[in-house]
Amino acid sequence: MRFLQKTKDEALQQAVKRRGQIFGASLLAASIMAFAPVIDNRGYFFDDRSVENIEKGTTTQTMVRDIFGSPTTVNRLNTESYYYIYSRFVTESYRAPEEVERKVLAVYFDKNKTVSDVAVYGLEDGIIIPIVARTTQTQGSELSALQQIFGNVGRFGDGTPTQF
Repeated sequence: MRFLQKTKDEALQQAVKRRGQIFGASLLAASIMAFAPVIDNRGYFFDDRSVENIEKGTTTQTMVRDIFGSPTTVNRLNTESYYYIYSRFVTESYRAPEEVERKVLAVYFDKNKTVSDVAVYGLEDGIIIPIVARTTQTQGSELSALQQIFGNVGRFGDGTPTQF
């Protein structure tokens, strides 16, 4: 009986040891994956080979829409132009997303609505404009959470005295 009890104890210890190793390996894998960068593709991804299909003077606006779809933005000043914008952002652990790639396909049209010029701009061609995060102060005071919760205690009714 004592031998049987000893083997059960040894089997239990081995099982606990195996589970501990599995838990440790999964914890290590999860921590490594937590620091893996997150890649976020935004906008319209266009292939450079499809840009070569656009011919100046022969391709029309409707043909461009058939090839690329609706543009990201349209400029209607002077001559009309379509812009297809693609950006790739990488977020590493706790850091803010960083734009690592940008491609802008600009298709310019003449008065006959045919392509007059095509240009592809990259991140190195643009100017990064920092966004100013200023806020406009409102009049009055800001209430704390407790002031908001307890601010209306005892304020019931429309302000007229109640009669019993």
